[in-house]
Amino acid sequence: MELAFDFIIFFYLITVGIFLLHERRHRVIFVLFILSWITIFYGSFIEPRLLIVKQTSVELVDSPTQTIRAVVFSDIHVGPFKKADWVSHVVKRVQELQPDIVFILGDFVVKSAADVQYLSPLSKLKAPYGVYAVTGNHEYHANASDEVVTALESYGIEVIENETLNLEIGDKTLRFAGVSDIWFEGDIGKTMQSVVDEDTTIMLAHNPDVVLYDATRLADLVLAAHTHGGQIRLPWIGPVPSLPTKLGRAFDKGWFEYNDKPLFITSGVGETGTRARLFNLPEIVEMEIGF
Repeated sequence: MELAFDFIIFFYLITVGIFLLHERRHRVIFVLFILSWITIFYGSFIEPRLLIVKQTSVELVDSPTQTIRAVVFSDIHVGPFKKADWVSHVVKRVQELQPDIVFILGDFVVKSAADVQYLSPLSKLKAPYGVYAVTGNHEYHANASDEVVTALESYGIEVIENETLNLEIGDKTLRFAGVSDIWFEGDIGKTMQSVVDEDTTIMLAHNPDVVLYDATRLADLVLAAHTHGGQIRLPWIGPVPSLPTKLGRAFDKGWFEYNDKPLFITSGVGETGTRARLFNLPEIVEMEIGF
């Protein structure tokens, strides 16, 4: 699919570029073609490389006594379009933020276990309270889940697979529930089996459809990814393609509330299908969490 989209993009840019060099008589046609050429070139080769930091905050209790600064990112998708140099750029930006903790929400590769080699810059990620990750659907589509998990763990990143862990911060305990990708090995019941209402729990998941499961109600915050925000967006319309979730277009990216609990969906830092992004910059999320 990636090669087919690349062929279409390059064919269009070259063909229309040649046309524009020779066409001057019909001004309306000329303007329309040059605008389309600029849009496709920008969306394919410029915007996907413009990494931004989105700052946001959330309080998990009415009167928080502790805060933690988390950096969240996802959907690196190393492979045809982005390789180790892009991962290095992402890691550099994350480290500049000096986070307390880092969460990576899956989809590390596109379609090949051989591409795991491009993830090596992740070994430079450091945070006082650790770096944690969950798997995404592409790890399984590529038959690369074992290779990805092994690589991440060798970098000092803890992969949370259908389990919880506790973190003591000041006078509070913060609980993290990591769910493997729900299209494959994810087991939300197993993940949440030891969680009780009194716990302050953050669920880390790739697919935001985890909120559709009853057991997820025990989570005070769900952090998810997978949608890419549609990858291609239009002003006032939102995502152009359909989203690969049951939640659908209403839950594309950003903050939402589901079952009276906050859900945050990041649009990620990489691409699949086509190399393009439009009106939807790759993002790292710096999130201050009060609890």
